[in-house]
Amino acid sequence: MTRIFLFIALMTSLVGLSACNRQPVIEVQLPDDVAAVTTPFLAAIKRGDQAAAEKFVAPNFVDDSRVQFSEMSALLKKSPTLISAIYQPKPGMLGPDKNEVTVTFAAKDGDEWISSEIRMYRERGGKFEIEYWDVNADKKPPELLAQAEQMQNFMLWFMGGMAALALMGLAVLIWIIKRKTHIIAPEPVFEERRVAATTRDIPE
Repeated sequence: MTRIFLFIALMTSLVGLSACNRQPVIEVQLPDDVAAVTTPFLAAIKRGDQAAAEKFVAPNFVDDSRVQFSEMSALLKKSPTLISAIYQPKPGMLGPDKNEVTVTFAAKDGDEWISSEIRMYRERGGKFEIEYWDVNADKKPPELLAQAEQMQNFMLWFMGGMAALALMGLAVLIWIIKRKTHIIAPEPVFEERRVAATTRDIPE
């Protein structure tokens, strides 16, 4: 019984440690057609290659992209490699619209968060074009990333709590079964009562 409760305590502590040691950003796998645009686009911005970056930008956003390019390129140059943290297709009546998506990239540099939001659109069967992008530095993580992290923490502690309750229930069940066995079939008790014995003298 003691071993079971020690195991429960160990499982609970492991859940707590995993919550503390998780990476600041959990990478989300992007679809190939999305990554084929965002990966070279961010690489071009980081190395300051405006012409290469503009190949992926929609014509109606090129002018705005040029205005912000130098400032945001400087932010990416001094930041760690950004990781794809959120992939969000546009909600639709019949399900997510994967032709209009938003991707959030993020990395933590010391106490500062560097993030980039990229919004893309494509005609059905066409190639993605970037309709909007930016790069930000802040002490707080992007709002969507913070919400996702809160949900992950909740699920982590919820699953840990459920596991602990299940183990406690198992421990109680084992205890009840053991007690029931003792009641139905009690352990044998050896008779220690003295037995009186008599002897007769048989005449010869």
